[in-house]
Amino acid sequence: MTYEQEFMQEFEAWVATQIMVNEMAMTQSQQVADETDDERAKDAIIRYESRMDAYKFLLGKFENYKAGKGFHDLPDGLFDQVEY
Repeated sequence: MTYEQEFMQEFEAWVATQIMVNEMAMTQSQQVADETDDERAKDAIIRYESRMDAYKFLLGKFENYKAGKGFHDLPDGLFDQVEY
């Protein structure tokens, strides 16, 4: 395996781990927010969700790379429901 392939594989695994960690943290923050109505917990939920969106975007780029698509290729069906 080349250095680049190894890097891509390890980076993709790291991104997947970050999604898992942020999902757990968001769940815990949601639980705290529901139980205590703590504004900090509500803010944390938004931050964790934003991070997960970014990490999921990166995972989509990994999928594009594996499928031989370009960096700017959009996921299939992304604009199917948009009216012009």
